[in-house]
Amino acid sequence: MAKVQQKVLTDMEVVERVLGGDQDAFAAIVERYQKGLANYIFHMVRHYEEAIELTQEVFLKAYANLRSYDRGYKFSTWLYKIASNHTIDHLRKQRAPETPIEVSDEEGFRSYELPLESHVQNPHDCLAMKDLMGHIREAVDDLPPSYRELVILRHFNFRSYEEMAKITGLPLGTVKNRIFRARQMLMERLKDVR
Repeated sequence: MAKVQQKVLTDMEVVERVLGGDQDAFAAIVERYQKGLANYIFHMVRHYEEAIELTQEVFLKAYANLRSYDRGYKFSTWLYKIASNHTIDHLRKQRAPETPIEVSDEEGFRSYELPLESHVQNPHDCLAMKDLMGHIREAVDDLPPSYRELVILRHFNFRSYEEMAKITGLPLGTVKNRIFRARQMLMERLKDVR
């Protein structure tokens, strides 16, 4: 017996169905964008549960404001713009996290090194990669938020410059300039990392 293929609706078709009263159709949007949005937000807030909660809030905002969606833009750009604004608002309300540089072992001796664990077969390679990723993460986290957001959109979420401009509301030239300057800052901060 031949399997009947169900047509995959475009974003615009889903939006039209939701606006026409089919509230359940919005589940297609959630399914389509949930993973990418959660990934984007996670890279901004650096906390998994917080990213999941913020992602759900973004979908609620998108659903509530669906009638204001401007069809002149890609739906994904509009959705990421909501995520960007919501996440930045959330970050503004947060205090900068503090990481102690001093830890104590079982005997109470102080150390200025944070212990790193490895659960893979080759601990040296894992440690080197973890160290490198830690340096990169720290360097990205140390960027000013306006630069950090653009680096995350470009290098973690693979967004085009045009999409980044629409998501952030910045002129295209400003986006390109900030990406260039952010890369320079990252290279400067990572120049001694091997």
